[in-house]
Amino acid sequence: MFLTTHTSAAILIATKVSNPILVVILGFFSHFVLDFIPHGEGDLFNDPSKTHQQKLLSMAKIALLDLALALLFLFSFLYLKKPDNVLIFIWVSLASWLPDFAWGTIELFKIKFLWWFYLLHHRIHDLLDIVYPLKYGLLFQFSFIILMLYLTFNF
Repeated sequence: MFLTTHTSAAILIATKVSNPILVVILGFFSHFVLDFIPHGEGDLFNDPSKTHQQKLLSMAKIALLDLALALLFLFSFLYLKKPDNVLIFIWVSLASWLPDFAWGTIELFKIKFLWWFYLLHHRIHDLLDIVYPLKYGLLFQFSFIILMLYLTFNF
């Protein structure tokens, strides 16, 4: 899933849980729960005509754009909602992004002793082995963000 989608779940968690340690733990594990759900990004980085380096460069560009959108989303929410403890929202968001940051770092720098995490992250994405086009994935993720915002403001 895109970081923006993970951010929407993080915001929901931060509005419902006040314990800072629990918020970080829930944010981190929510990432894997969401990644378990097929989300239509499978074909985004699997162009057989591109080299591994070209795929990494494309992924980095998309990741930077996604991070910018996630930060805009998070800080817009904080600006509009003005919660009492802003740090809780920042920490849970960082925790929900951490698995993707770790995955990218492991891939980029070929960190051997963390390769188990890299494989685990991939396996969670592929557990259901359902692949569908990106346009449906974006629609699904946008719908999920709307659902998270609805739950944040109404429950």
